[in-house]
Amino acid sequence: MSALLLFHLYAGVRVAIRACALIFCAIVAWVTLYASDPTAIVVGFSTAAFARRPVIENVIPFVGLALLLPAWAAARLSSGLNGWLRHLPFNNADNRRGLTLALVTAQLPLILILVILGFFAHGQRLPIAVPAIRWALVLTAGALASVPVGHRYAVVLLALTALAVALVGSGVSVAVSAVLLIGTDVVAGPIRTTPRRTPRAARSLLNWRIAWRAIGAHMLRAYGVGLLALGAGWLFIVNNDLVGRPADAVARFTGAVASLLCVSSLAKTLAVRRPMWSLSRSFPWSAARRVAGDGVFLAAHTLPLVLLIGVQSGMAALQVLALLPCLSLLAAGHMRRIPEWRSDVLVFLGEGLLAASLLTLLPWTALGWLLGAIPALSYSAECERRQKVTRWRELQYDDAGDSTVWSGR
Repeated sequence: MSALLLFHLYAGVRVAIRACALIFCAIVAWVTLYASDPTAIVVGFSTAAFARRPVIENVIPFVGLALLLPAWAAARLSSGLNGWLRHLPFNNADNRRGLTLALVTAQLPLILILVILGFFAHGQRLPIAVPAIRWALVLTAGALASVPVGHRYAVVLLALTALAVALVGSGVSVAVSAVLLIGTDVVAGPIRTTPRRTPRAARSLLNWRIAWRAIGAHMLRAYGVGLLALGAGWLFIVNNDLVGRPADAVARFTGAVASLLCVSSLAKTLAVRRPMWSLSRSFPWSAARRVAGDGVFLAAHTLPLVLLIGVQSGMAALQVLALLPCLSLLAAGHMRRIPEWRSDVLVFLGEGLLAASLLTLLPWTALGWLLGAIPALSYSAECERRQKVTRWRELQYDDAGDSTVWSGR
């Protein structure tokens, strides 16, 4: 039995650690920003928590934490308790009591707060023993109210009644509250099995969800370089008081460069973190369809930058929008080459800068770049077809963290 209780105790501590940082940071921020006298605030809370007859309005934050922390931790701590643990030599009551201990331990942030307030209350010569017992009953009642058992409604009713009696009463009420908590153990029943989540079926955006997970926070880098280019163009226009066609030309060039940098960053991240799967060639998807899917993904995530271009010049935004399909489809083709040839990123940037320059100098080429999406799709599809299912690609990693490299030097 001691091993079971230690297991639940450690589990509760691990869950409590997750809540500690958030709760204490919130408290420190609130006291620092909104309290003119932090010491007076702490003394006031200690007086409210360890008063002979606490005022309900003053202890609501503590009672709220006593109920919310176990409710938040219950799903994490009760998962799997009806699994392999049941072959061990203990019964349902032991399993339930161990979970209750874990839920009480999950209130460790609140326990630490009460201990700190207890030191301040002792300095004010307030009684400590009876309020400490009262708060122990409140913590236990809050944990019992969140235990997922068979007779849950009866347990919740008895636990909340015990919590209320412990708060509003005196020494006799504390004894009544303890009796009610013992009653919850009698009527609780076995732990209720947590229903498993039904797996979600794969949908049409499965490839996009995989790409989003692969990109992650690198999305900020892609938008960051694009915004830098747009910001440089905006400063150039403002500082030189450009209007009319010169302003449109600068907006067109910086917008095309911003789209190019964003597409290039996203394509490089996908090529490294979500390499092209050669085995997908055996699936009933054509090479053009796979490439077009990646191209649409890249173009869709560049549209916010195109909208920002429209703030400076609507015509420039339309012209950059005409260039975007060609750029995104070319990037989808280079994505197939980057894992093997890292310098292919520079090749794509050179092609994109050439296209941005031509679009800036010859705005009427926008229609040509829109039609250029067709040969770009053909080129990228050919890059996809050239991939070999049996190709071996060596993993690229930094040897600074490999201890075998150190020993070989």
